[in-house]
Amino acid sequence: MTSNQSLARPRWSRLARVRTRLWGLLVYGGVLAWCLVQLPTAAVFVVPAVAVGAVLHVVRGRPILGATVFLVILVVAPSLFWPSMLTDVMNSLGSRL
Repeated sequence: MTSNQSLARPRWSRLARVRTRLWGLLVYGGVLAWCLVQLPTAAVFVVPAVAVGAVLHVVRGRPILGATVFLVILVVAPSLFWPSMLTDVMNSLGSRL
């Protein structure tokens, strides 16, 4: 055994890699299906997040990065619109009085 072999990251078995990617397909597919059925207006934010997360998780084999980017897109993208939503709410409240 050479010295650089001990520093190499452990290799996953082929079955474990396939299983991880299939779970990614199921999770991201389920999130997308649930969104389209329950919250179709949120699809504007969910579809890009699912696409990026699925590519990173399933195609590239980076499940942690895929899940992280997925969650960041779902939190950051809608938060960019909070000021405009609050302005509309305050405007609606002001017009009722």
